[in-house]
Amino acid sequence: MTPAKQNNEREQKEQPNCTEGTELVKKTNFKEQLPKIVIAILVVFFIVGLSWGLKSVLEIEGTMEPNVAKASLSPLPESVEAQIGYIASALGKAEKEKPAITFSDAFSIDKDTIRAGDAQTTAEYIRTGIEEKLGEIREDCSADFGEDFSGKLRMPAIASDAVSSAELKYDYWKCPACGRETDEKPQTCEDCGSDEDFLRKYRDEYTITLHLPDTVYPAAADSPFAQLFQPFTAAQIEKLVRAHNGGWFDLKNGFAITYKNIAICAVINRLTDKIASITYSMDCDFSADVSFVGKYAAYKTQNFACTVHENARYNFTWPEISIAAQELVLTPGQTDVLRAESTCCALTDDMVTWSSSDESIASVNHEGYVTAKRKTGQCTVTASFTFMGKQYTAECLIHVKVPAEEIDISHRKLKLAVGDTYTLKATVSPMKATIKTVKWYSDNEEIAVVSQDGTVTAKQSGTVDIYAVSDDGYFKATCHVEVQP
Repeated sequence: MTPAKQNNEREQKEQPNCTEGTELVKKTNFKEQLPKIVIAILVVFFIVGLSWGLKSVLEIEGTMEPNVAKASLSPLPESVEAQIGYIASALGKAEKEKPAITFSDAFSIDKDTIRAGDAQTTAEYIRTGIEEKLGEIREDCSADFGEDFSGKLRMPAIASDAVSSAELKYDYWKCPACGRETDEKPQTCEDCGSDEDFLRKYRDEYTITLHLPDTVYPAAADSPFAQLFQPFTAAQIEKLVRAHNGGWFDLKNGFAITYKNIAICAVINRLTDKIASITYSMDCDFSADVSFVGKYAAYKTQNFACTVHENARYNFTWPEISIAAQELVLTPGQTDVLRAESTCCALTDDMVTWSSSDESIASVNHEGYVTAKRKTGQCTVTASFTFMGKQYTAECLIHVKVPAEEIDISHRKLKLAVGDTYTLKATVSPMKATIKTVKWYSDNEEIAVVSQDGTVTAKQSGTVDIYAVSDDGYFKATCHVEVQP
């Protein structure tokens, strides 16, 4: 065979068999491959969507509420003397305006503190009955709306040197991640584990607690403790004992009492100076030599001791009307309803008068239905009703607008040298949002400061977060800035 013929045969063998390829294509089942193709497409969409979603989360960063306290009606009572005077003034206001008062006087005997020697079981058995009888000794000081209760309240007209310590609280801390609230600022959130700085928030009420020093029975009748806490007299205590001894024991050698943990706690609305409650609490360490007689004579004389906790509380209910929502956001043409409630009675439509401060922005009908007009802006809707000859009102601020939904910032990371400046831009979406203004903040002004036009000025080396918060919705976006030497 010639070389040329051998090469020709070799080339024919190496060429692909078109007939076999056609058969392979025909054998491929696209119905079987289609689910795999669809799954592959979905995976691609998922990855792209997840990346877009993470980017959106990083850009929006949730919201950040402003930490601004509402203005108080009266100056902050910082000194002990001022706090005593503020409580007395609030109680005087209550006597004058006559809100409703409910009074309760709760007693509890700490079972773990009962010591009665051989009569321990008997002493524990009669504990519940004594607690009930203790509560019956106090006079009920409740009063209805408009009722004169002069002389019923325990006015804390005491000198500041009679108070051992005092506390005033109206702030609290809120986790920015999950919303947990706590009176003290923690390092990490117990609920969600977040280590973000808790936000300092402010309540509408002052909680003022006055602590008095320990006192030994009998207290002087003209002492602040005796006037404010009205401790039981010897006659009242002996009557209580007789009511429960069944002729089995007697207090032949008298008794001893030490009053501890004495406190007055007043909760007062700082926006109105109206008192919500005042509580008088104390622990009474009681001890006596109990002489047993009759069928219990075998016990002879046992030393009986226990701690009794008393919590006398006055709750004040002021006549008022309230609207469930203090603010309402509507888009042009939208309608929503407001509901009014009263502390005095169940309100009906004919008892409440509704009005709008600007009907070109929003109108309100006699049932509280608010309709936003085409004009954007703000107005106030007021609900009014009359009780015992006095008119009471409540307001709701109406915002007619296209609300903001998110905020973006021009740079997520930035490197500056000490002394450099750079202007960041914040964009509020959607484009038709009515309020697009933002406020700028630095979380460490020793490293970098930011002006309200977004200009960052680097001061010293380190890292700092510069963030913008939208005035509408409080959406937050952050730029992490690294300042280099």
